[in-house]
Amino acid sequence: CAVASRMVRTHIYTQRTLRRILRTHALYAAGELMYQIGFGAEYSAVQVWRGCKAFSRLAGRTLAWAARRAGRYIAAGAKGLWEDITGPFTGLVKGARGLRQMARTGYEEEGVARAARHSAAYLGRGAVKYFWVLGRVVSYLLPAAAAVVFVLTVTRQLESPFALEVSCNGQVVGYVEDELVFDAAREKVRSRIVLSEDQTWDVEPTFVLAQSSEVMDNNEMADAILMASADEIQEATGLEIDGQLVAIVSEGDRLREYLDGVRSQYEDPNNPNLTAEFVQDIQTVDGLYATASLTDYDSVIETLSGQREQEQRYAIQEGDSLTLVASRFNLTTADLVNLNPKLADPSYNWPIGDELVVHQSVPYLQVKTIETVVETREVAYATEKIKDDTLLLGTSKTVQEGQPGLDEVTMEIVRINGVVVARNELERVRVKEPVTEQIRMGVRMPGGMVATDAKFGTGTICWPVPGYTYVSQWSHGAHRATDICGPRGTAIVAADSGVVLRAGNERAGAGSGYGLSIVISHGSGSTTLYGHCDALYVTPGQAVEKGQVIAAMGNTGRVYGRTGVHLHFEVQQNGVYHDLSYYFSGLKYNPN
Repeated sequence: CAVASRMVRTHIYTQRTLRRILRTHALYAAGELMYQIGFGAEYSAVQVWRGCKAFSRLAGRTLAWAARRAGRYIAAGAKGLWEDITGPFTGLVKGARGLRQMARTGYEEEGVARAARHSAAYLGRGAVKYFWVLGRVVSYLLPAAAAVVFVLTVTRQLESPFALEVSCNGQVVGYVEDELVFDAAREKVRSRIVLSEDQTWDVEPTFVLAQSSEVMDNNEMADAILMASADEIQEATGLEIDGQLVAIVSEGDRLREYLDGVRSQYEDPNNPNLTAEFVQDIQTVDGLYATASLTDYDSVIETLSGQREQEQRYAIQEGDSLTLVASRFNLTTADLVNLNPKLADPSYNWPIGDELVVHQSVPYLQVKTIETVVETREVAYATEKIKDDTLLLGTSKTVQEGQPGLDEVTMEIVRINGVVVARNELERVRVKEPVTEQIRMGVRMPGGMVATDAKFGTGTICWPVPGYTYVSQWSHGAHRATDICGPRGTAIVAADSGVVLRAGNERAGAGSGYGLSIVISHGSGSTTLYGHCDALYVTPGQAVEKGQVIAAMGNTGRVYGRTGVHLHFEVQQNGVYHDLSYYFSGLKYNPN
């Protein structure tokens, strides 16, 4: 009340002062309003604070009173409970002491027997008198014991791990923490199983909540699934050839031993430059396979040791011929021609690198060996031909003998099942240079004219009638030429480079009976003759190139019987006649 009175007096004094100060001022009204607001707020806050303090004091006194009352009740109850629990034991102790004192006094005064009887009677009376106390103790101890048992049971159950019991096909396979572990294990098994396109595998589990401390991870569960599925899948070995699964066997180690044995047949432990490997990409893959897909081991070996249809090709090497290639692959020449019809063409010249079909059935397993060898090869010497006008045309004189050089050639020899299919040159080192052969070639014509532009042969001849290979007769008896047939006017070419010795009709040419004919000297004693021509395109002393058109086919001169239009072609080497079949093998006489 005193504080309130002071606040009122202060308010009245302040109000009067403001009135005096602001009586004539225009802000008096505004100041009065703000003062009223501030005073009201201050007074309200003071009132609220006082109310809160009063409530706090009342609440504190009430709680303290309730706590004291509760404490007295709890203490009294605890004391009573303690006395109820400990009372029997206290009484038992006191009774035991009294019994002990009684027994001692009785023993001293009346003897052992009477002391024992008195003690037993005293004990019986005490038990009858205080039997009710035992019931009260039990009433307290049983609930406590039950509470202890309950707590222990709950604690143990909470500590015991729970898991999902997994069953597959009615068989318990293990326990997992959750279904995700089983799903991961199933995917792991599925990824390890090798199935064909028409095969499938899956396992559907059932889950039951159970107690178990032996919880499996996904790897252990995957093994358990495999054991449960042993009648559907099993460990085996797949044989893959060129990426294709061809067989599945349970004896994987035996299969690998067999394959190693096939390959080792072509190995040489004493040759470090020889390697052997299968032509096919052969893999043995251990894994899980469908039991129904397994193949009998003996039948697999029978297949692997047999033949299969596959075209085998061979690249022509230097020096190859029809007979050589046929014998190399155990074929007759007729068989090789049947496999390669192009070999029947007389113009086929066995180009190096060209491929021939040599087999249409091959061993099922093919082993390729690659061997590196060093070979010594002769290097052909060059021939330098020097024109000499002191020597007759067609004659020559060797002034320096040629000597071949030597090369050391590192070769890679590729064989398939022991048969050479390729020879690849890796390196060539010259160990001896060849010595050039020098030959002086005569260019003086019989009439004294010098053939200054003379050309000399290459040493090999070409077919003189390109596109026509029909031969009516070869060289035989007095007929020392090859008769090549064709239409009138067919172009005739020089079989090799050289100089025209004679060109004309009958004796102006090759001689009587040859009609329009040409004789060409190729040097080194080699000449060719072209008879019975229909027209001549060269003159004596003219140099010609190999393959140059020199005449047209006809039937001038002495032509007998059915030979008709043809080329009478002769080849001489140092005066010795050679049949054209000497240079072109494979062409046969056709009397038609």
